[in-house]
Amino acid sequence: MSQRSTFLFLLLFLIACLKVAAQEPLSRSITLKMDTATVEAFLEKLVNDNDLYFSYNPDLLPDGKKNFSFSGTPLGEVLKRVLPDSVFHVTLIDRQLIITKSEPKPFRIAGRVVEKDGKSPILMATISVEGESIGTMTNREGFFDLNLPARFHDRHLIFSSVGYKQLSMTLPDLLANPLIRLYTETIHLREVEVKPTDPKSILTEFRNRIRENYSEEPLLMETFYRETARQDGNYVGVWEAVMEILKSPYQYNDPDRVRIIKGRKADLNRKPKEVLLKVQGGPLGVNMLDIVKNPETFLSPEYEYLYKYSFEHPTLINGRLTWIIGFERIVESDFPCFNGKLMIDAECFALVGAEYSYDKKSLKINGDTFIQREPFGFDTRPEMVEYAVQYRLYQDKWHFYSGHSDILFRVKQKRKFKTDYRNVTDVLVTRQFPFPRRARFGPDGLFHEHDIFSEQINGYDEDFWGNYNVIRPDDDLRKAIKEANYTD
Repeated sequence: MSQRSTFLFLLLFLIACLKVAAQEPLSRSITLKMDTATVEAFLEKLVNDNDLYFSYNPDLLPDGKKNFSFSGTPLGEVLKRVLPDSVFHVTLIDRQLIITKSEPKPFRIAGRVVEKDGKSPILMATISVEGESIGTMTNREGFFDLNLPARFHDRHLIFSSVGYKQLSMTLPDLLANPLIRLYTETIHLREVEVKPTDPKSILTEFRNRIRENYSEEPLLMETFYRETARQDGNYVGVWEAVMEILKSPYQYNDPDRVRIIKGRKADLNRKPKEVLLKVQGGPLGVNMLDIVKNPETFLSPEYEYLYKYSFEHPTLINGRLTWIIGFERIVESDFPCFNGKLMIDAECFALVGAEYSYDKKSLKINGDTFIQREPFGFDTRPEMVEYAVQYRLYQDKWHFYSGHSDILFRVKQKRKFKTDYRNVTDVLVTRQFPFPRRARFGPDGLFHEHDIFSEQINGYDEDFWGNYNVIRPDDDLRKAIKEANYTD
């Protein structure tokens, strides 16, 4: 047999093995009997007895109790009997079985959120279904797309942004006029009955109330992730993914886990002098922007001495009075510090958002930590590092909602050229639900600390996202993709 034939045989053999391995959990024989049990209890025992991994929303499972009896039955058949195809859908990703409820095809809505003049876009405005966790966010031109399950056709949509009055509208109203105007909402200090005198007392109260303000239960979050890279203003790469985040309870130090469900990438504008850096962080890094769970120095009592805190003019977020606390370094030390502002709810003292950046001294101290891999012979240093995080109130708890990082690098090659390289990363939670103790988040497909995101995903597919919710690309990004012979 020739080497080429041998290689082809081995390749076909490996493909066959992978297909068998992918189906193995569904063909596994199951023997299990339970009398007068709920479907949830049955799934718990099925998982524990057979070393399986499940992700599912327990609120969607059938109610009531029944008898279960299986003897040597393939897992796929067991699931069909317990969770009928007409009602439920089971997806196999590696060895993880993801259970969702079958529904009519979602319908898509689109529009633009602007200021009262009807022209100025409002970026990062949130669009959600009233009383639900599903939602999306506007791009920098104010445009949004949202796929809504059919069962929400009669629900109100909520539009909100910091400093603007929250707007509620019906689907017919949106379809009739997809240009949504938000009006600024200002408050005067005389309207604030009690104004704290010490910003640090607000931070102390925030820390004391984390347990009551944030989830004490694990959550499964479906998120959209996008990473873009520009060189001297021109796009050189776009990488996107739908991910699952298993968010552990806030009172524990257990790390969150991230799994890539599906991803795509477009490498753009290939030029001889292109510099493609491998930036540290990726999906795990942007998830670390949950600073309630992973406190930065400006939120830690241990490092408060490094900062000066001051009150800025308060604002209203979703109709709730919110303290704005600015902070900056005051102590000259070799410890990396930030400048920025915190947004803390005046009623419950939850952190609802933050914007912060490294100061110049910290960029020099921490400059080498941002690059995981750089081209040989190049000198790279960060010129700007900015972060933003938002939380949202859902079912009386505050939850991580979005994270944003923007890093500008100056790249030099001795006596040849210098260039600016900008890496922007966004993550948005598009829906979430409790992660019950009987479900198990398996190890397959997990994103690890030293993985490089752009190397974990495949090429660009215009129909890739299907019914998943994403952040609509900016027009210049869509133009760059089209010019590179891709479509959007």
